[in-house]
Amino acid sequence: MAISISVNTDFGVTANYWNIGAYQEDFKNGGAEVTIYGYATEAARQAGSQPLSAAKVTLTGQDYIPDATRAQVYSIIKQRPEFQGCTDL
Repeated sequence: MAISISVNTDFGVTANYWNIGAYQEDFKNGGAEVTIYGYATEAARQAGSQPLSAAKVTLTGQDYIPDATRAQVYSIIKQRPEFQGCTDL
């Protein structure tokens, strides 16, 4: 599961393939932090390449779903302004 959106990186290469690399949930305070990594292509990720970019997304309030599935987390991320217009892969 991943999403596609073109984002320019500091390396001058566009990251087009984004997937969740880490998810840390805070049950006590009711929130989660997601790290999503950007690669040039899906093939680059599957070849073991390092990500070109990383974004942290904090889920709180209505965005936080305890024990969320990966699909639910992607759904929430896709609603964020920086990921508007992305497509599922």
